[in-house]
Amino acid sequence: MTAYMGPRRRGWRFWNQQYGKNPKDPAEGYPGFITDEVFEDYKNAGLSFLMPEGDAFFEQDITERGSVYQPDFCSSDLYTYMKMAEKHKLDVYPAVECVFGSMTHEEGPFGKTEKEILRHFVETVQTFCPERFKGIMLTDEPGIRSIGRVKKIVRYLRSEEIRAIKPDLEIFSAMLPSYAALECYQEGYIYPDHKKQIRFDRERAEIYGGYMDACADALGEFSFDYYALQRGGRLSPGFYQNLELAAERGRKGGYPISVTLQSFMMLWRYNPKTSGGTVIYRTPTYEDIRWQVYSALAFGVRRIGWFTFWQHYSEGDNEAFPNAMVVYDPAEEQGYRRTEIYHAVAAVNREILAFDHVFLRFQWQGCQVVRKSREQNIRLVKGGYSLSCLKKITGSRDTLVGCMKNPEDDREGFWIVNAHNPARYEQNDITAVFEGATHVWCYRLGKEHTIPLEAVTVGDISCGCLSVRLSVGEGIFVIPFRSFEGK
Repeated sequence: MTAYMGPRRRGWRFWNQQYGKNPKDPAEGYPGFITDEVFEDYKNAGLSFLMPEGDAFFEQDITERGSVYQPDFCSSDLYTYMKMAEKHKLDVYPAVECVFGSMTHEEGPFGKTEKEILRHFVETVQTFCPERFKGIMLTDEPGIRSIGRVKKIVRYLRSEEIRAIKPDLEIFSAMLPSYAALECYQEGYIYPDHKKQIRFDRERAEIYGGYMDACADALGEFSFDYYALQRGGRLSPGFYQNLELAAERGRKGGYPISVTLQSFMMLWRYNPKTSGGTVIYRTPTYEDIRWQVYSALAFGVRRIGWFTFWQHYSEGDNEAFPNAMVVYDPAEEQGYRRTEIYHAVAAVNREILAFDHVFLRFQWQGCQVVRKSREQNIRLVKGGYSLSCLKKITGSRDTLVGCMKNPEDDREGFWIVNAHNPARYEQNDITAVFEGATHVWCYRLGKEHTIPLEAVTVGDISCGCLSVRLSVGEGIFVIPFRSFEGK
């Protein structure tokens, strides 16, 4: 569990790529918020590792002139950041700006010079901050042209040379979602005259699937971001589709998937003089937050990120971020405020972390859906998985079922999610029929319940029927069993 834009550095923000020009910043800039209080806020939200990124790049400090070279690690912003994380028992994935940027986004050599940069970085951080130096935040959304170079970087970071310095080094990278331009996924792609760039069809699915496999081959994982909560209560149509495709490719390729979800509000074409702008992504509610989380878990994600914890340090006319989990607030004595988004994320994280030791033992097999609305998001899911003890599922509203299996004992588990658009605020009456089951262990709001099932017959097969009403955006995890079985 992580979040981008963590505890915030001192100084000013960017505006249209210009440091210190953000019209919403105070003339004197902001004080630093790399403090005990903010790190505890981060931890108390259920987040377990940090990615300092632009708040504390390796060998860079932020001054009134912007970013400056800082060769003395023990005097650097990153050192202060990591020592604070050590105090609060949070793992850190720091980044090197030239690696995070050009080295992983452009074609080019990977030789002695590049290796020296990486070795110096790993060696320095490991020497001074070994306890909480968990891994590297390598890059963000590279296109297919640079994945070959990314693979070489990762191979070196996992080489004996680096393992001798840091044997347990992990690597995290975020990749593109499914709606980018097709040339980002397939080098040299040329659009036919009739082709719409953003249309998701069989060709796009195959090309994007190849990009997924290439990224996973380089990193051992596929992680992407997708922000589903649009203005006016709308849902991005491809959220479930992207998750399903990633889950399918991950299952076939044997690699885990992870996703970064929406915890911010964004304006487009923002005019600071009039404070006008178009809402692109709405402020998420608690219902929105849990709908995202339980939906993602139903597709078998292994870790979750949030964008963003703090308001983004870079804005502009086309991307302004008025709301996030934590925002600047001069009315508060501490200079910042935890918003309704923060409290929603913290609540949902508590729910799932209470039993992640249970559901993380299960692997995704496929999914089923009940479609009741015209919402394109649910209608683009293929679903149709049938090789399980779940014989029938009904719902009064859109319903998503993630079918899981524990490879240790082949026991089945099921995520059942009220997939109806949470902006509609509709509860969902669900019945699920399980072959041969008399009870289920049901994990709901972080608590385990043993629920007896109604005995029913499907054809000549003895089954048990679960009836449950799910709240807006809610998900539950159920494990069917017979009454004489032990856990």
